[in-house]
Amino acid sequence: MSTNRKPKISVLIPLYNSQEYIRDTVMSILNQTFKDFELLLLNDASTDNTAQIVKEIKDDRIKYFENDYNLGISNSRNKLIELSQGEYLAILDHDDISLPQRLEKQVAFLDANPDVSAVGTATELFCGNKGKGLGAKIIRWFINLGWVWKQYPIPTLQTAIQGCPIMHPSSMIRKKDLEKYGLRYNPEFSPAEDFGLWTDMLINGLRLANLPEVLLKYNLHGNNLSLVRKKEMDEADYKVKSKIKKHLHLPESYNYPYWKVMFHKLRWKYLMWR
Repeated sequence: MSTNRKPKISVLIPLYNSQEYIRDTVMSILNQTFKDFELLLLNDASTDNTAQIVKEIKDDRIKYFENDYNLGISNSRNKLIELSQGEYLAILDHDDISLPQRLEKQVAFLDANPDVSAVGTATELFCGNKGKGLGAKIIRWFINLGWVWKQYPIPTLQTAIQGCPIMHPSSMIRKKDLEKYGLRYNPEFSPAEDFGLWTDMLINGLRLANLPEVLLKYNLHGNNLSLVRKKEMDEADYKVKSKIKKHLHLPESYNYPYWKVMFHKLRWKYLMWR
């Protein structure tokens, strides 16, 4: 019997100073109902105990790699793609939690819909920050009320102009479609490299989708890259939207208000409406 059989899924997690979160994140993958995967962890020159914590977790599906120096998030994600062997690429960030049936349901969807190149899911926000003080407690209480971020079932460039069409750490991508069009994360759009990738996929005529079920918990702890590097995030977001506007022949001055995005996509899980 051959020992070179490739896994159905490659789960890709870039790591940088991840010691506070990575054990729970990794265990959320190891406990999946779908078992045919490899878990690729790439340490981007962390300065904390990330490496030690990861090496303490024993599972044959884990493949651990280290960069000799810090490559940055986009280049690290691209390196993980090159290292992957799976048919599908499941994306996850080092501080988020995949619910047990995430991989199973996304694989079933992509298998049944060969015309779809990437699928995301609805995402529940939570705050795992251990910050002290009344302010931190109030913020944590509010976030943990059960807020869900829902995307359009079938995103298009017309809806992407509102903002990122798939919650990136909830996504699963058909690798052969990236290879066919030579698509990768563009460092020019970091730290909104995911928005850039989805835009390039849509421009190339690839189809995206989102499942309505909550299959990911997004840890809004306050140290998220999108918050810590907010100025860079806003600049990158502007670049991606400018690319979309140019493709759709929209004026550069066109702007979709963020309050409308919140109205369309943010839900309370105990009172879900479409």
